[in-house]
Amino acid sequence: MSSVLDMFRTRTKEGELKKSVLKVSDPKKDALTRFKHLRIVLDNYSKLEAKDFFEANYSHIYFIFNDNFSNVEADLKQRANRAHREDLDAILFVFEKILTLLPELIHKRWMFHSIGRILKKLLHPGNGLKIRKDGIRLFLLWYQILNENASEECHEIFLQLVPGLGKGIHQEVLYGKSQSGAESKESCSGIIISGDITPILPGSGEKLPDNITKHYFDALIYYMVSEVIKVEWKNKRMRETCFVFLFDNFKSSYLMWLLPTFDKAGDIYNPRLDLPESRQVSELESHDMPGNVSDCRYSFIKWLAHFVFISKQHDKAIENQVPETVGSEEDITETDQPMAAAAENMPGSNASTLSTGSHHSELDSMTSSLCYEEWVDENDIVRSVLLTSRENINIIHESFRQAFLFSLNQSKSIKTVISVYKDWFQHADQKPIFMQEPSDIGLGHAPDHHSSLSDILEEDSSDESAPQTKDLSKSLPSLDSINNSRIRNASYLGAIGDLADGGRLNDVRAGIQKVLQVFIVNSANVFLLQTDDESAMSEQVDLCKKVINIYRYLVMNINMEQKTWEKMLQVLLCITTGVLGDVPIFNRKPTDLQKRLATPIFQTIIVTWIRANLCVFVSGQLWDQFLGVLSSLSGWPELIRQWANTMDTLTRVLAKQVYGLDLTDLPLQRLTEQKEKRRRGKSQEIPRNKSNDKSFSRSWSKNEPPNDKAFTSNAVPFERGKYKSDGAGGSKSRPDLNKQRSLSGEPSPSHSRQPSNASDSALYIRSNSDGNLADPKDLVERLKDSPAPEDLEVAKLSMRDLQSDPDVDSISFEHSEQDTSYRCTDSRSPSPTSIHSRSPSPISELTVHPQQKDCPTPDRDSLHIEMAATTTDGGIETKECINDMRSVLAGGSVQGWLPDNAVVLWKRMLGILGDVNQIMDPENHVMVYEELSKILDTLHKIRNNLGVTEDNTFSPPPPDFIPPTTIFTPWEFECLSLPDDYKRGKLLAYQLLCQTVVKRHDVPLSTELLSQFYMCLHTGIGTRDQEIINVLVKHCGPRFFSTPLQSSTLLLKNFIQAVEIVLSSSDLRQTPRSEALSLIGSLMCFPNHYQDLQVLNVGELSVESLSSNTLKECIISQLLNSAKKESAETARCIALSSIGVYLYEELCHQTLHSKLHEAVIVLLGNLRCKHKVAAKTATAILSMLCDHTDQLLNYHAALPKHIIEVVTATVSVLIPLTGIEVSQEERKLIVAMLFCVVEWCMKMPISLLLETTDTDRSCVFKVFQVLDVAVKGHSTESLSQARQLLAGMIQDSDFAHLRELHSPVGDYKSDRKSGESDSIQCAAKLLINHMVNHMCHFPMGSGASRLSSSIQEHHDMEELEVNDLKQEIFYSSNIQFFVQNKRTLVSFIELPALVDLPGGGVTAGLTTARTVCRVLLRDLTGKYAWESSMLYAPPWCQEGSSVKNAKALLDLSSGSELEPLLSHDEHDAPLTDTERPSSMMPLYNLSLPHQDNLNDMLRYIGHTSPECHLIPGEPLNLEAGTPEGFSTESEEAIKGMVIHQKVNELQYYSKHKMDQGSLGFQKMLAKPQVPCEGEETTPPFQMCRMMLDQLGLLAWEQRCHFDLLRKSDKLLRELKNLDNQKCRETHKIAVIYVAEGQEDKNSILSNCGASKAFEDFVAGLGWEVDLETHQGFLGGLQQNRTTGNTAPYYATSLTECIFHVSTRMPSGTDDAMHIKMRHLGNDEIHIIWSEHTRDYRRGIIPTEFGDVLIIIYPLPSGLYRIEINKKAEVPYFGPLFDGAILDRKVLPGLVRATAINASRVKRSLLPFYHSFYEERAKNFETVIQQHVDFTMFEDFAANVFAPVLPQNATIMDQSQDLSFTASMTSVDQSQSSAVDQVSPAMPRQSRAGSSDTGIFERTAKRLSLTRRKASKTSQHQTPPESPEARSKKS
Repeated sequence: MSSVLDMFRTRTKEGELKKSVLKVSDPKKDALTRFKHLRIVLDNYSKLEAKDFFEANYSHIYFIFNDNFSNVEADLKQRANRAHREDLDAILFVFEKILTLLPELIHKRWMFHSIGRILKKLLHPGNGLKIRKDGIRLFLLWYQILNENASEECHEIFLQLVPGLGKGIHQEVLYGKSQSGAESKESCSGIIISGDITPILPGSGEKLPDNITKHYFDALIYYMVSEVIKVEWKNKRMRETCFVFLFDNFKSSYLMWLLPTFDKAGDIYNPRLDLPESRQVSELESHDMPGNVSDCRYSFIKWLAHFVFISKQHDKAIENQVPETVGSEEDITETDQPMAAAAENMPGSNASTLSTGSHHSELDSMTSSLCYEEWVDENDIVRSVLLTSRENINIIHESFRQAFLFSLNQSKSIKTVISVYKDWFQHADQKPIFMQEPSDIGLGHAPDHHSSLSDILEEDSSDESAPQTKDLSKSLPSLDSINNSRIRNASYLGAIGDLADGGRLNDVRAGIQKVLQVFIVNSANVFLLQTDDESAMSEQVDLCKKVINIYRYLVMNINMEQKTWEKMLQVLLCITTGVLGDVPIFNRKPTDLQKRLATPIFQTIIVTWIRANLCVFVSGQLWDQFLGVLSSLSGWPELIRQWANTMDTLTRVLAKQVYGLDLTDLPLQRLTEQKEKRRRGKSQEIPRNKSNDKSFSRSWSKNEPPNDKAFTSNAVPFERGKYKSDGAGGSKSRPDLNKQRSLSGEPSPSHSRQPSNASDSALYIRSNSDGNLADPKDLVERLKDSPAPEDLEVAKLSMRDLQSDPDVDSISFEHSEQDTSYRCTDSRSPSPTSIHSRSPSPISELTVHPQQKDCPTPDRDSLHIEMAATTTDGGIETKECINDMRSVLAGGSVQGWLPDNAVVLWKRMLGILGDVNQIMDPENHVMVYEELSKILDTLHKIRNNLGVTEDNTFSPPPPDFIPPTTIFTPWEFECLSLPDDYKRGKLLAYQLLCQTVVKRHDVPLSTELLSQFYMCLHTGIGTRDQEIINVLVKHCGPRFFSTPLQSSTLLLKNFIQAVEIVLSSSDLRQTPRSEALSLIGSLMCFPNHYQDLQVLNVGELSVESLSSNTLKECIISQLLNSAKKESAETARCIALSSIGVYLYEELCHQTLHSKLHEAVIVLLGNLRCKHKVAAKTATAILSMLCDHTDQLLNYHAALPKHIIEVVTATVSVLIPLTGIEVSQEERKLIVAMLFCVVEWCMKMPISLLLETTDTDRSCVFKVFQVLDVAVKGHSTESLSQARQLLAGMIQDSDFAHLRELHSPVGDYKSDRKSGESDSIQCAAKLLINHMVNHMCHFPMGSGASRLSSSIQEHHDMEELEVNDLKQEIFYSSNIQFFVQNKRTLVSFIELPALVDLPGGGVTAGLTTARTVCRVLLRDLTGKYAWESSMLYAPPWCQEGSSVKNAKALLDLSSGSELEPLLSHDEHDAPLTDTERPSSMMPLYNLSLPHQDNLNDMLRYIGHTSPECHLIPGEPLNLEAGTPEGFSTESEEAIKGMVIHQKVNELQYYSKHKMDQGSLGFQKMLAKPQVPCEGEETTPPFQMCRMMLDQLGLLAWEQRCHFDLLRKSDKLLRELKNLDNQKCRETHKIAVIYVAEGQEDKNSILSNCGASKAFEDFVAGLGWEVDLETHQGFLGGLQQNRTTGNTAPYYATSLTECIFHVSTRMPSGTDDAMHIKMRHLGNDEIHIIWSEHTRDYRRGIIPTEFGDVLIIIYPLPSGLYRIEINKKAEVPYFGPLFDGAILDRKVLPGLVRATAINASRVKRSLLPFYHSFYEERAKNFETVIQQHVDFTMFEDFAANVFAPVLPQNATIMDQSQDLSFTASMTSVDQSQSSAVDQVSPAMPRQSRAGSSDTGIFERTAKRLSLTRRKASKTSQHQTPPESPEARSKKS
């Protein structure tokens, strides 16, 4: 810095400088002049030049200084003004130059006494602060230069530089204010303040710092360093010698005064590592110095820390990013920075005129901090001295140890020391020389893992500010420069440390392990300091958290040796016991320190313990201590939480290491994510759940050990993928964890010393053996003899040792039944052990019961773990290779996670709390069981993901190892015997037991475990405790009886009672009502399947026989009651579904139980349930039962009719009033009921439907009536009548939650969109037409697959060479299209009669017309074809024979008499009263003259064919009523006319009857009539015109309802669309067969055959149809055999269903597989028949559809379990429910009904979904709106007469010649003459029309259209009157 300043210094001219040099040495000049020239020389000379100048003129210079000093001293004593002060600064500047430039002379004691006297004056206590500090600085310069030549007086002065610190008679004077005058001289005599020594510049009135001792001590330690570098020695080494001299004197005096308990025997190279003991704050207060000395301690620690710090900025950036955190209370901050010098009252003054270095080192005020900007070389010197001597290194560590022993009042010192250690450990690449290993000669190690302490996080803590440190210098050299410093010569080394040679430099290297051990032990003192002061305790928490952070950093990032790890564990045990030893129980609350440190301490000790076991072998004694400490502290909830977090992480590690599964990226999750990605259509990767968790509580679970070279130097590389599960992508077997081998002579960790057959490394192994149904009586005996739950220990099964057979390619495990043992002990704390193992469980290992000799806990020495791996070629690897792959825990050399230590640590940490049932706090007890529940869920998740294919192309083999899910059962059994204070824990224990047992098991559970579980269920239900029963019912559910558990039927009565208790509870939220009803509903098929069953009596251990009838009665009674009264919607639906299964079961088995009628009544009553889902479920079940109408008629003849009547009455009540809307759900319910009614009508015999009584109408009448109401809506009167009718059918008092009959129907807020048709009206119209068309006519001759005609308009027309509806048919003269009533499309086609067919066709032998009239009708129900043929004569009458016969009969040529007009006999024939019976056909040859054959024929037809009655119940031969408008006057007039005509005829006859032979007589004879010859009709549309006329469609009244269709291409498209639409509800359902071992798409879809049971099931779903000839619904299947030859098909008159059976479709090629997958995957409903041992999971068949899966699992008992797997948005549907159990007889029908209902429910959820009839009605509306041709009658008649005019036809338009007047006149005339006309007389027009139409035509057309529009609006009114009627009225 001085050289830099020389560049900017103003240089004096060389001549003037030489003159100044001469004048300095000129004795003639006065002292002041010489002094000024001396300053000029110093200002212009460099250091070297100045040193040479001073050495040449030292006598002159000292004289000048001394003379001027005396003058200034005299002046100051007279008057101390500013000028005099500046003169003093200048004099002292020269004095400093003398000391620094002449060290060699001064060292030889040159001017010793003079200099000493001057320094005494400067050090006088009477001086001001600045002068005294300058005196200290100058004294230290002189003192270090003197070195060993210093006198004893100098030594004493050095000891008295700091007032108040040290021992001596002058300390009080030095510390107090300086005394004046005689007092000082009288009382003060000595070295500094002897009688002739007076102060130079008294500091009278000067403000003193609060702590003057600290102020001067800071100056002392500061100047000890800063002044060393200023001395210009010729030998630069002397600077270090000087500092050694100063520091030796400092540590021999001041150090002892600061640290009175300083242990000189402390040695970092051979440390004493005794565990610290607890200390009280009161004990430390007596050892504390006064406050001034305490502050000096902090200054010294901070000063010392500066020279051992490594980092410059202490990694500011890192600490700002990731704050260090421990705990959740406060931020751990370092408010006092160790790199900052003592900030208060440091030396310095703005008025100083000393040298540049001194000037810049002073501070502007007493409260500012030191500035060490010039400390560059001096730092190297100090560090060299401190770090190259064992003594000094020991002093550093002992001083830091002393700091840890300080009281909390000196917390800043402790924080500083903590920061130093943190800095050392964090910057391992720059570690001090004493932390280097003796073999590392000056080399630092740079590990790959370079993270900061501040990177350590804790999840539940808040961010804390990272400690920031201020440098004492701008450029601080690293310790590497000290470590690799220049080689010192022997003399120097001898001077500082008596080191003989440089080769012993390595002796100062202690190694990092010893430093770690020392820090770990010493820092524990912070935790063990006990205080009650809240502020001090808060400070202590802050310190403890900082220490814990360093512990965590060491654990996670530093490689520690075994001894270091052991010391760390011991210290943590000591800390845990010392801080948290007092467990907070009862009313004793934890202290603030405990509350804030409990979580960090527990987390740290647990994680450290796990980490230690991954790196070194931990002895058994330590494990015992660990178990003892944590088990004694189980009252801390923080411990339970940290244990739970640890177990969660260890379980993830276990899954990864042993089973090859990443719980954040499971195979099933990946398959789901891939499905979601396909659904969204995105190609980017879906983010995993992985996160870079750097937290301390999670980072230890990673595979990698600390990345330190020394740590991994001896490690053997471990192949991670080797131990993956086959299902998770791995292809190699895992090592055998069963082969036993002793690890070492030391006992295994923390096991009790009793022998056992269990092992840490025990895992489940798979077995293919199936459980057999045990004899119930034997099992009951076992229950009686079995021990109490608390004495139970799970059976242990063995695994055979690994066979070394060279022919064996893989490791095989076998299950040995002989090794099964069941041992009972007297211990109250059983130890959960994993089944199928011979090694101890973690809990038993960690539980010590010294008082019990036969405790079932294994010996610690029994831990035997050995890894066995297979090579790629299947051979067994060598023993050396096996040893290399073992973890350190198993005696190997591999550090980090391996399968063996993952298992051992998981099991040991599981039991580290000891016996969890011994935990006193019930809340903690519950927390433990909640964690056990989470672990069990995770283990189940692991099992579900084992053996799962990742690409869904193949099914992996079963896994070798399976999770130990039964490991907790002993704890759970014991927990059940705890008192009620632990009620919540007991409930969780019941839950865990149920979840453990009631599931599919790879290895059958032992009989002992099952018997104990049954005992718990029996006892728990017998307590009748509502909460216990709720848990048991909820978690057993219907799966208890469907899971193949041995003798599960023993508990039938127990569960029936449990269900009764659950359902009788009034609590709807807490009770598992749905599970209860599912459970009892699943038993519905048991009575018919089993005969008498052996069951346990409720409340006692005895067996009784339960008959099937009794069981059935119990079940159905409970179900009926629940179906009537249950409030929960889902539960009620399940009850109704169970009743549906019961009815179906009874009808199929023909058992016809006595409650069958009541069950039907319950279903009918629930149609009016408030819960619409329940009402829909009841409706669906009633619809399903109509298939068994015959059985119901045999059982109860009136029941089917009653069903129809009740459903009809119920739906009639639900139909709203006209004009009132209802909600969408309400409409769906009403429509479903209407369809249900029609389904029953279609199945019922017509005789029952038409049956009437004296007081009641027929059933079919009521159905049509309610359908009519559905179309038109209710009136208030009709709705009231419907309610009264329903009230008498169902007793409302028997049911709960029914709709009130008098409640308003409908909702004014409708959710129906504008323009949308009413589904109720549309459905009613459809059903009316359906019943008219198909009742008693379904199925027709073609089978149930055809409901509509397939005939088209172009069929049988040879002149039209088209094969489809095309435009050519519009130009055919024999086709015309009409629409009737705006709801039916009618096509009239005239075709030639097919008389040439073989046999003559339907008119074989009859004489008919040559053309046939075909009528095609299209309406909502479908398309129908009718053909009519004109019959001319019977078969025996030939053509033309009628004329010949007539001539022969009349004999015209013989002239015989003609037949007179009237008979000559005037007498009437006698009448008789004989009448024919109604059953006799009235034949002509048997008729009497007076008999009315027509009347008798009508009566005969009505009797034999009652369906022909126009009005049901009314005969056909009733006389017609008087025509409307026919008055009595008209009748009398007509009678008079007839009588008058008769009188006239008789008079004429009487007058001329005697005129024989005359002309008049000829008039009295009838002329002979000869029949006309037959003529063939020539018009092409003649027969159709006749049909139209005879049907009355051309009548005037029909003009408003019968119109033409406008022919266009769009009409053809609409007709095609109508013909392609299905007229029934259609469903396509996938049926998939899953064989054993199949769990992937390819293998399942490749099945071409199936089991017999599956084929029988498929045969029951429907009848097999040939797809090539099938005419019904195909569901996308092709008729070209690409999708198979046949398929099951089922149909009713309203529903069609096709089943896509996977085994029916070909799968030999990739294309065939693709087609099969496309058809199956696109189905929304999947029926899965699974014979696989594992449950079928959604996603095996990857599809976006498959919303509902109905999975069937065959059970060993011959029954079948049903699983309903539906998406969340799909609501409930029936009749089957999840968990139902069925027999094979009812299985197909119920599954089919459930699949159809599921399909309906799913479709109803689709947006914009419309049913088939709504779509068809919408299309009809489109045709009517767009294609109806509203024409005038003339145009209409013309198109009827000739659909297409001949090409040469012309039509004259006479209207062009008429004037306007004439036209109007003709209109008036036409209207006036309308009496004799049917329509106005108008000339014909062409249909194309004319652009120049006349006024007459336009007026007529306008009038006609006006009339048509009026008729359109009144189409439901009476038809318009004819013109004749209007003329009569007029």
